[in-house]
Amino acid sequence: MAIKTSSSSTWRRLAAAGLVAGVIAVALGPPASAEPLDPIPGEGFFVVGPDVGLGLYRTDGTASTFGVWINDVPTQDSMCLWFTYSTPDPDKAHVVATNMSLGPMYANINPTVQSFESHNCRPWVRVP
Repeated sequence: MAIKTSSSSTWRRLAAAGLVAGVIAVALGPPASAEPLDPIPGEGFFVVGPDVGLGLYRTDGTASTFGVWINDVPTQDSMCLWFTYSTPDPDKAHVVATNMSLGPMYANINPTVQSFESHNCRPWVRVP
């Protein structure tokens, strides 16, 4: 079985043309226009910019339907807990601010903050 050089070079040209057309189509496609979340879900890790915007946010507090108390002190699993970080990953060595509570709280996502983490909280709503 012989392979002709001309058809193989034709195949290469067609493959290259298809690759170029595919790259152009991807490059010229519509830009992603994801809006930052508002409200921010009460559970998760979020990067400032694509996930959440700068601003002051408020939660009504814990999302727990029941609380566990030991010696009249609520356990951490019963409380809403949040962190802001100066890095785009949840590195506890780079915490800007943190808080935990059963009741309402505020979190300030300012220009020094690059990510936000929330656990066991009700949704976070941006304060106008």
